[in-house]
Amino acid sequence: MKIKIKRNNAEGIHQALNQTLKTEFSKDDFEYFSYFTKPAGVLSLKSFEFDKGFNFNILKGDINSLLKFEFEEDNNNYLRFFFVKKGELIHTVSASIRYRLTDNYSCMVAAKDQQDQIFTFPAQKDVEILFLQVETKSFSIDFKSDIFSLPQDIGDVLMNKKMDSHIIYHSFYTLNIADTIEKIIKTKKEGIVKRFFLESKALELLWLQTEQFKQEKNEGYNPKVLRKHDIIIIKKAKDYIHENLDNKLTLSLISRAIGTNSTKLKTGFKQLYGKTFTQIMRTERLNKAKALLDKGELNVKEIAYSCGYKSTSMFSTRFKERFGTTPSKYKNS
Repeated sequence: MKIKIKRNNAEGIHQALNQTLKTEFSKDDFEYFSYFTKPAGVLSLKSFEFDKGFNFNILKGDINSLLKFEFEEDNNNYLRFFFVKKGELIHTVSASIRYRLTDNYSCMVAAKDQQDQIFTFPAQKDVEILFLQVETKSFSIDFKSDIFSLPQDIGDVLMNKKMDSHIIYHSFYTLNIADTIEKIIKTKKEGIVKRFFLESKALELLWLQTEQFKQEKNEGYNPKVLRKHDIIIIKKAKDYIHENLDNKLTLSLISRAIGTNSTKLKTGFKQLYGKTFTQIMRTERLNKAKALLDKGELNVKEIAYSCGYKSTSMFSTRFKERFGTTPSKYKNS
């Protein structure tokens, strides 16, 4: 189902939804809310319209059938940001350009030559996508200040200058962006305080995404910078270690098993847990050993082997270093 949006502000988006899908639509000061029901799905769209020429939107829920949001472009430049916390969308920039975003991905895009922009949402469950849209004719942030030191091409877009080419950037978003998203979603603030808070956080997202774009444009993708996607991978690796302690594990083996690389795991373990791979292995083995000793179903030798130790003497040494007593004494205490 296609929703054609002729006015790119928050009110225009919700009016188009109401006309096409007969959604329930309400407004409270700067906040707009639409609730979708079958056949489109069971989901909501919250929007916040700010005075400085930009709006912020949160789509959340279940989509039962394919939805297409088609934004009619006009003489102004539009800079759009999507942050996919969970879900999938496909952005069609032109007849020959489209790309797909999934969990923990974000994009920043500005299309030239007044080409209508289509954002397609396939049928999916539990989607949560944030959308920030800047209408450059009305955008009134001072870019001459050091606080908003933006790349030249982005600055030209926001100052509504003629574009020579599309600007399209997408990547896994950083932990700073993930943290800002969580603060936006979980805020309990109300009234004018909520408005100022959300406006500041929306601008923060704009700045963080453009900083990420600038860094990768100048220096390339930095594998040492942890992103939300990386955290999920690193936690998956730690779970893999915990579930396979009786096997001989290496960084190379684990990285292949979970679909990443050894460098990412090595760096990620240190940044996320403050420990090396070897230290994490030792901690996981000894924690499992202590739990098995507490259960009392296996003897010390069996526990040592089940936790990846080939020598009971080495197991006893490591256990005493960690817990201040030997496994045998701990078992009999």
